[in-house]
Parts: sequence; structure tokens; C-alpha cells
Amino acid sequence: MIIGYRSNFRPLSHDKLRSHVMWQRQCSYNTASSMDGFEEAKERIRESFSKVELSPSSYDTAWVAMVPSKHSLNEPCFPQCLDWIIENQREDGSWGLNPTHPLLLKDSLSSTLACLLALTKWRVGDEQIKRGLGFIETQSWAIDNKDQISPLGFEIIFPSMIKSAEKLNLNLAINKRDSTIKRALQNEFTRNIEYMSEGFGELCDWKEIMKLHQRQNGSLFDSPATTAAALIYHQHDKKCYEYLNSILQQHKNWVPTTYPTKTHSLLCLVDTLQSMGLHRYFKTEINSVLEETYRLWQQKKEEIYSNVAHCAMAFRLLRMSNYDVSSEELAEFVDEEHFFSTSGKFISDVAIIELHKASQLTINEKDDILDKINNWTGIFMQQKLLNNDFLDSKSKKEVELALRIFYVTYDRAENRRYIESYQENNFKMLKTAYRCGSMNNIDLLTFSMQEFELGLSQYQEEVEQLKRWYEDYKLEQVGLAQEYIYRTHLISVAVFFEHEFSNARIMYAKYAMFLTLSDDLFEHLASKDELLNIIELVQRWDEHTNVGFHSEKVKLFFTALYDTIEEVATNAQIKQGRNVKHHIIELFVEGLNSMLVDRVEWGTRIPSIEEYLRVSLSTFGGKCMVLTSQYVVGIQLCNYQSDDEIQDLCYCSGIVMRLLNDLQSFKRERSDSRLVNMVKLVMKQRSGTICEEEAIKHIKETIESNRRKLLRMVLQSKGKGSKVPQALKDLFWRTTKAVYFFYSDHDEYRSPNKVKHHINQVIYKPLHNR
Repeated sequence: MIIGYRSNFRPLSHDKLRSHVMWQRQCSYNTASSMDGFEEAKERIRESFSKVELSPSSYDTAWVAMVPSKHSLNEPCFPQCLDWIIENQREDGSWGLNPTHPLLLKDSLSSTLACLLALTKWRVGDEQIKRGLGFIETQSWAIDNKDQISPLGFEIIFPSMIKSAEKLNLNLAINKRDSTIKRALQNEFTRNIEYMSEGFGELCDWKEIMKLHQRQNGSLFDSPATTAAALIYHQHDKKCYEYLNSILQQHKNWVPTTYPTKTHSLLCLVDTLQSMGLHRYFKTEINSVLEETYRLWQQKKEEIYSNVAHCAMAFRLLRMSNYDVSSEELAEFVDEEHFFSTSGKFISDVAIIELHKASQLTINEKDDILDKINNWTGIFMQQKLLNNDFLDSKSKKEVELALRIFYVTYDRAENRRYIESYQENNFKMLKTAYRCGSMNNIDLLTFSMQEFELGLSQYQEEVEQLKRWYEDYKLEQVGLAQEYIYRTHLISVAVFFEHEFSNARIMYAKYAMFLTLSDDLFEHLASKDELLNIIELVQRWDEHTNVGFHSEKVKLFFTALYDTIEEVATNAQIKQGRNVKHHIIELFVEGLNSMLVDRVEWGTRIPSIEEYLRVSLSTFGGKCMVLTSQYVVGIQLCNYQSDDEIQDLCYCSGIVMRLLNDLQSFKRERSDSRLVNMVKLVMKQRSGTICEEEAIKHIKETIESNRRKLLRMVLQSKGKGSKVPQALKDLFWRTTKAVYFFYSDHDEYRSPNKVKHHINQVIYKPLHNR
């Protein structure tokens, strides 16, 4: 029986739809206007790209100050560094990063003791020495405190400086730690012993260290302190002097903790902006940095390749920005034992973390280099966690975060975490704490927080709009629970988090709800007649009034769908300059027909794996979501059906999304013989010769193979043959990444667990770092 003919339904007219769309565009304009207040801070951040330097290092400046003159061992070679030390003592008598941080007492102790050694050696600054000794006496409790962040090599260098102080008759009110060096030599620091050579003084074979590790710029490890120690304990090496002089020509009377700094600082700035979700505001500046980094990469410059962390970070940032960088350049890092024993490079936890991050960017089905690096760095960090082998809690947290797979994380939640952990006096740590002095950290923090909170207010308003839409169209009566508003909106934010895409997010969430509702209707909420009625209504879109509705449920469903697609099509036509409605409807019909095969035909027969994949890729809806979205955000594309590259993108992303869903849905569908699932099909095809565990392993390998191929296509540049707009390729990747988040460990879409926390973090909860 047919009820409720279309003549009883009054959709919005095209004029009203167009007015509504224009209103949404005006809202987007108002949102953009509210960003005007950020312009000054944004400009100051932009200026930091051209003023790159690190903060002064009291520790390294002190070591340079201790270098004797070429002409007399009783005179300093760089007296200007002594002047800087005298002029830059802090009020509490210490030296170190300025402004400091409560967790940097070990760094302050190390820097202060180095400055005291320099002043005492040249018999200047009696008052400063007295105040410095007082600081060490009152703060020496921090030496063994594990809550304090330790400079690299602290357990070697600090005790060594205590011994040097004794030789100079400096009266330190501090207990001796003669066993510290012995302990340090037995642990992980052994691999970095040359980098900490100043801590061993005359015990080092300086001639051998110079032979093996002196760089083209004359330094040892780009470290002013270690290079200065070579001049103090070894010989008057011309290249070492030239290196230190080149730094002082730039900074007059102080040195940073590492030099040269330009590439390192700029890569860190780019990484920080990406981690905060701010990189889109500085595209020109970031592109310039990456172009220069790529030039250095191609020319195999020491500035990139001499430091493991810099090399790995450069590889990661370049590859994810579509540069053609080969993993062959990381080949020397594939074997852990060989790596630590022969790399000749300074190795820190930061270097291991950066290597592990880089190793996740596999784009070839077989990439032995990145796979081997991923394996040993992962085991290495997991073992550190198991043994709690950390000098401080900050290092432990960094390792925990690094072990997560980047394409499984939720980007906006990661932006929030990074912003909240980013203090105004944010710092990094080598042998001493430092920060990129070019970056106005207050501006960066303020800008990132305002930008994030603007997103929160937008997202909250969008959820309210979706609630009103949901209630107006009575979707609860059709069978869609209201909780899906929050989950679908969370997916939409994962794909389009930028402020200017508010309209796209609302559309994406509505589409995701329709796909969810369609899936439930075809699975258990509707009869076969109702399903056929829905398909006919959509197929005869412009003539649906001649079809009618078989039930109130069908009427409610199609009414909401019709209005939504008409609105989407109007919006898309404004963006595209052409009518694309028939394409949008085509995509939805394809999904409905596939669902009919899945739920009706396969109820009586079992398909082959090939047929299953061909049909089920459409039932998940990824292709429909991506290709409809690209119209709404204005990506210009014609004839996608005949484009092989787009079809490959659809296939690989579809395989990943479908099979991720299958692995989780199989757990609840295992006992229902009516439902077809890839796990069941793999086991059946092998005639029962493999168990469930082996079938799941096979599917995971298929997912990973297609994930790699997808990322390879996404990162392929136009120069390498890609013709698809990068924005569309990114849309495929972001959608796939969102599905990874929802289905990697658990069906978070149907049975949410961590998703509830992320909804709060991404949409509702204000930032706490005010």
C-alpha cells in the first residue's frame, strides 16, 4: 500500500535554498572577520622565519670562555664570553635559560657550575662566583631528583665539572658522586660518549675524536662546548678556532648550544606549526623552508645528514609535503647494533623518536629500510617504557606519544594536546636547555589558543544546527539515534577542521548520518518492499512524486534526504559554476544498490571475495562522502568516472575503510550466518584450512598494503605524473585516517569508548592553558 504522496511534501524552493546557502556563506565570512584580531600575532610569527637563532647557552658560552689564547695559556682566547657571563647572571645567582622553568634546576646547576669554572679559571667575577656558589648549595637537592629534566650527559659532565672545581679550589657545598661516571659508562650514554667529551677531559683520545668526528665546518658535532673542549685539552686546531670565531662574529659575545642553527630551527618551527594545526596560515613561508631543506637534502649537506634527528625530521616533513625523498638515505639506521656502534653521530631519545616517526611513512609495499627501522626503534622504546629507563617524566611522555601510529591518531585532539602542553617558555633539551629565540612563544601560544577556541565555538554551533535538523525531520522515528549527531560531526571535523569549511562539515555529518541510517534500514529496520521503494525514489529523483511512499518511515527518510541533497547540490553549483546534482545522486544510488545486494541477495548465497569487495566498497560510503564533499569545498574536477587515478584512490581507500570496519563488525556478527564479512569469506575460500586468527592476519596485511599504496598516491607530486588536485587526494587521506581512528582497535562508531572523550576534547571542553 502506498501512502503520503509527494504532493503532500513541500521542500524548500531553490530560491530559499540559495538564500540559505548565501546565509551560511555570510556566517563563514563573519567567522573569517573575527580572525582579523590575530593578524598582528600572525605577522610576528611570520617574521620569525627570517630571524632564526637559538637562545644563548650559558653552558656552551662558559666552555668557549675557558679556551686559552693561542699565544698564552694564562689568557682567555675569547674574553668577550667572560664579559657576557658576568653580565648575564640571574638574580638567584644562577645561569641558564632565561626565562627559566621550574623543571630545569639540573640545567641551571650545570650551566652555573660551568660559568663558575670559567670565572675561576681566569680569576674574574668574585662577586658572581660567590652568588653562584650560594645557588648550587641551596639547589643541590635537584641533582638526583627524577622529576627534574636532565640535560643530555648530565650524569657524566656534572660530576666531571665537580672534579674540575676541586682542582681550582672552588668550595662546592655538594656531595661527591665518584660512582656516577662509572654508572653512566655502563648505560645508554656510552653511545654518545664523544658528544659528551668535555665531561672526560684529558681521559679522552682527542686526536682520535678529531680524526673521526670533526666536521667540515670545523666543529665536533656542531657543539660549541665540545669544540671548545678540544681546544682546551688537545691542541690549537685552526678549524676549531674558525668555527668558534664564526659563531662569535654573529652573536658577538655568546654562543648557542648547537651551531649552525638555521635549518634545525626552521624545521622545528614548521613541525611546531603543524603540530598546533596552524601551518595553513604560513604556507608561503613553510614552502620556502621545505624547498631549501630539499635542496640541502639533494646535495647531501652536512647540516642535514650529520644529525640523526635532523635527518629523520627532514625526511618526515619533506615526504609528507609531497617531496620525492628516498628512504635509502636512512639505510645506515636499519640495524640497531650497527647503528649505535658505527654511526658516529650523536644519538639521543629525540633521535630515536624522530627515526620512529619517519619509519611510519612507508609508501611502498616492501620497504625494508623503513620497516626495519620501525621494528627496532619500536622495540627499543617499548623496552625503555618497560624498564622505566628515563631520567625524567618528560622523556617518558615523549616516548609514549611517539609509539602511537600517526595515521590512527585524531589530528584535532593532537593539536589540542600540543597546545596545552606548550608553555610560554617552551624549550628543548640537548646538553643544556634552549629555545628558538626567533619565535615569540607568547604570540605563538596566544594565537594557537585563540584559533583553537574559535573552532570550539564553531563546532558547538554546528552541532546545535544538526540537532535542529535532526528534530525537524524526525529522524529518530526512522531509527537514527541522536547520539550519531556527535559521532558524525566528530568525523567531519577530522576531515574538515578549518574554520572556512563549516558548511562542508555540516553536509559531511548529515551524509554520514544518512549512510548510517541507510545501513540500518537495509540491515534490519525496513522490509524489502520499503528498500526497493527508497531506491526507486532516489533513482527517479525529479519524478519522485509519481512514485509515492510505501510507509511513513520511507516518507520521513526520503523527505530528509531530498532536502539535504538539494541543498548540497545548490551549494555545490555555487562552488563549481555548474550543475553537479546528477553526479551526487548517482553516487548515493550506487551505495543503495550495493546495500540491496549485500542485505538481500547475499542472504541466499555467499559471494566470492572479488564480488564482495566490488560491492561492499560502495556500502561503506567512503567514495560517496569524498566525491560529494569535493564538490562542496570547491575542488574543480570533471569526469571523475573515467579518471584511472581517482578510481585507484577510491579503490585503495575503500579497501582500507571496508576491511577496518569488517575486522571490528566481525566480532559482533560472528554468530549471524545471514551477514557476510571478509573474515568469514577468507576462511571459507581456504576451505577451512586457516583459522580465524590467520584470516584476520591476512586481512590486516591487505589493509596495510592498500594503506601504503594510498599514501603513495596521495603524496605523488604533479611532476611524477599525478593529475588529481592535491586537495582531493588529501580528502581521501583524511577520510581514511578518520576511519582508522574509529575502527583500528574497536568499533568506536557503533560502540563508542574513546570517542566520547574526543567529542568533549574537540568540541566542548575549553583549553586549560590560559
